[in-house]
Amino acid sequence: MSNLDMLKRQHKDILAVINNIEKLIANNSLDTDAKDISYNLNILSGKLKIHLISEDKFLYPQLMNSNNENIWNTAHAFNYEMGSVAESFASFVQRYNVPGKILNNKEGFIAESKIIFDMIKNRINKEDNKLYPLIG
Repeated sequence: MSNLDMLKRQHKDILAVINNIEKLIANNSLDTDAKDISYNLNILSGKLKIHLISEDKFLYPQLMNSNNENIWNTAHAFNYEMGSVAESFASFVQRYNVPGKILNNKEGFIAESKIIFDMIKNRINKEDNKLYPLIG
């Protein structure tokens, strides 16, 4: 499996976990699903950490060493932007990584999860359609 295939597979895995969490939230039963949600949220956190490490190890060094100005500029812009997404997600996970934290702020969790998950899905879409095509 190529590094690009690995990164794309990681995207699919990340989106699947987000989908699981969104389905649990849509059930409108946070009181009974908070444990499953926090479990999936921690799974998502691990998958995102592995993905970011993979990008840092395989993707960005290759793109940032390119002599092509478009590739170089795109890679730098994406790398810079990812920092804010990663920080926002890490803060979100810290606030809601256990059932009690979700249950103590149900409305906040629901609102923040939509924002964070949309941010991640948007980022994955941009990588799949704008960044990854620059490789190979």
